[in-house]
Amino acid sequence: MPKHKYHELSIEELKTQLKEKKDEFLKLKFSRGINKVIKNPAQYKKLKKDIARILTILSEKQKASN
Repeated sequence: MPKHKYHELSIEELKTQLKEKKDEFLKLKFSRGINKVIKNPAQYKKLKKDIARILTILSEKQKASN
């Protein structure tokens, strides 16, 4: 999902996206540890950035709502 799309989501939708991305990251991390080779190594970095982006936007929205 493009980064500007995250700003359009609600807090609940962001939390859902965050959970999905963390689950995907965890699966990728475990497969990386077992196989030592990832089919797409750029995906690891992209997931980390997406998680950080979601957390940032989530905290901004929560501060704005208070």
